[in-house]
Amino acid sequence: MIDFKLNQDRCIQCGECVADCPVQVIAMEDGGYPSIIAENNCIGCQHCLAVCPTAAISILGKNPDESLAIKDAFPTAESMSTLIKGRRSVRRYKQKSLDETTLNTLLETALHAPTGVNARQVLFTVTRTMEATNALRTALYKRLEELLSSIPPEEDTMLSRYMRRLRDADPEYATDFILRGAPHVLIASSSTKAPSYDKDSLIALSYFDLLAQSWGVGTVWNGMLTWCVRDSSPDLAARLGIPEDHKIGYAMAFGAPAVRYHRTVQHSPANINVINTF
Repeated sequence: MIDFKLNQDRCIQCGECVADCPVQVIAMEDGGYPSIIAENNCIGCQHCLAVCPTAAISILGKNPDESLAIKDAFPTAESMSTLIKGRRSVRRYKQKSLDETTLNTLLETALHAPTGVNARQVLFTVTRTMEATNALRTALYKRLEELLSSIPPEEDTMLSRYMRRLRDADPEYATDFILRGAPHVLIASSSTKAPSYDKDSLIALSYFDLLAQSWGVGTVWNGMLTWCVRDSSPDLAARLGIPEDHKIGYAMAFGAPAVRYHRTVQHSPANINVINTF
C-alpha cells in the first residue's frame, strides 16, 4: 500500500503532481482533485509530495510538513563549482574517529542519491571507529601477503603489479598504502536484483564524496581496497557482512584530513563532444 492521502483544504488543484509523476499513476479525478489510478505501478519516488506547492500530499506515510524546505537552501552555482573543482583526494588523516553525528548525517544524507527505478537497494558498509578500521587493516595486509605469494608475477594484473611493487619497496608495511592511514572505510554495494545495481552504488558513493568535502571530511576513492575485497578476496566481503547477492561498486577511505588545500587546480580543457545535428 502506498498510503496516498490528500488534504483537500490545502490542495489548489494545480495538477503539478499529475504532470510530474514519472510513471503516470496520478490523475485529476474525484471532483478535480488528484487521486491514484494505478497504485501497483507507483515506484515510491515521492515526486508528488515534493512538487506540491501547498504540502497537500502525503504518500508512504510521510508527512510533507516534516520535509526540508528547498527555497533558498541550495548552494549557489559558484560555491558548487568551487566544491567540485576544489575537491582533492586526501591521503593524510588525523588519527581520530569522526563523531557519531557527523558520520550518521553523511551516511544517511548520501543515501538519498538517485537509483534506477527508485530501487534504493544500495548498502553502505562502514567502519565507525578507528579500532574497527585498524582490525580490517591488519586483515587486509595479511591477505595481501597471501595473495601476492600465490599469484605468479607473470599473471599479475595492473593493480596487483602495483601492489607488489609497493610491498617490495616496503616489506614491513610501515606505510599504509592501502588505507592511507584513514580512520574509516566505506564500501558501497547494491543488490543485483536492482535494475541498475552496477551504477547505483557508484552514484551513492559520489554523493557521499562531495557531501563529505562540504563537511570538512576528506575522502579518497580506494581502488586497492576495492581490489582486495571485491576482486581478489570476495570472502572478505562476507566477513564484512555484505550480502551474497550484492555487487560491490567501489570502496572509499575517509576521515578528518591532516592536510588543507588552499586553491583549486587547473586542469586541461574538458573533453566535450557537441551534437549539432542528428
